[in-house]
This record gives sequence, C-alpha cells and structure tokens, in this order.
Amino acid sequence: MKSVACYNNKGGVGKTTFALHLALRAQVHGIKTIAVCIDRQGDLFHALSGGDQPKRDGAVAEIGSGLTVIYSPNNIPQLQGASLVIYDCPPAIEVAAAAEPDLWLVPADGRMALTDLGNVLEEMADAGGDIWVVLNKLDTAGKRALAAAKNAVKQIPNVHVWGEPIPDSAAIKRGGEYLKPVWEVPYGKGTDGERAVVDLCDAVLVHLGLLRRR
Repeated sequence: MKSVACYNNKGGVGKTTFALHLALRAQVHGIKTIAVCIDRQGDLFHALSGGDQPKRDGAVAEIGSGLTVIYSPNNIPQLQGASLVIYDCPPAIEVAAAAEPDLWLVPADGRMALTDLGNVLEEMADAGGDIWVVLNKLDTAGKRALAAAKNAVKQIPNVHVWGEPIPDSAAIKRGGEYLKPVWEVPYGKGTDGERAVVDLCDAVLVHLGLLRRR
C-alpha cells in the first residue's frame, strides 16, 4: 500500500484540490484508493461525498467503485485493503508527519509558501517519503513572479520540483463549485487546467508504481 500526503504549512494553497483530483484519477485507472481527510475543515470529505454526508469523526463514504473517503481529524486510522491512501492534511506538520507518507505532494502558490516550507522540511524528511513541490496558480501573477517562485524552489534542498506549474484555471475553480474533478465540469475537458492536473496525477501514480508510464 502506497501513501501520499497533500501538505503545506501554509493554508489555501491547493492541498484539497490536489487530493481530490488524485483520488478521482486513481479511480479512473481502477486503483483501489482510500482518501483520508485529517484536516478538521473536512473539505475533501465534503467534496468526495457530494456534500451529503455529515462530517463526524470516523465518518466513511463509499464513492463509486474502488474509492472510499474517511473523515478522521483526531487520529491517523489504521487502514488496509487499498493500493493507495491519500491524506488531505492540515497545515500542522505534527499531524501530517504522523501519516509517514511515501510521497509528500506540496502545492505552493507563491514565494511565501515556498520559503515557509523550509521551517518544516526536517520534520517532513524524518517522516520519510519523497517531496514533490508543485507551483500552483502562479501564471496570472506574471512572468517575474513565476521566475521568482522557481528561483525560491531551487533554494530548498532535497525536493523534486514538478516541471509544469498548474495554471490558475477557471475549469479547476468550477470543479470546486460542482464538487467534481476538472474533467467532469462544463467546459473542463480539453482545457490547459485539465491537462496539467491529469499529467501531475498520472505522474504521481507512476512514481508510486501504481500505473505504467504512458
């Protein structure tokens, strides 16, 4: 069983968006997946369950074939029977590190999200797992801002930087409103946002050995 922790110690950078799309992309590929919402806000549980399930500690919802979502803000549950576990983490490193993931997937929406990451890298490394930083929604800030963010990433040791930034996409934003992945919302299919998200999710699954390289 492989695990991914979607984490940054800065809030509002896209952790839940990444966790949601990775879970649903794994489902597309037939990979049995458990998505665990350890963030007390419960946004991942709310989105995957369609907003119909009450957010009580330990709540479980089955999402179609091969995908389960659990709301567990008070502890890391003992899990079995899945090929992939995805954790949507709060900004608290002590909570996220308890998941001991095989991969840290770290969205960053600017220099502050990158420089602050240096404060928790030691704890992330101690918990194990590779660290992938993904620049998110920086294209509308201009070329200088994007270049500055890329330069800031270079200063962070022992991390892999995903090569293609995720665009500030209207289609991805609609996904948040519809509680659906970008490829299922109106005018989402075929957009730059859909392509970038799908490429990232598939690359994560390939890296974990759950999907063959295309």
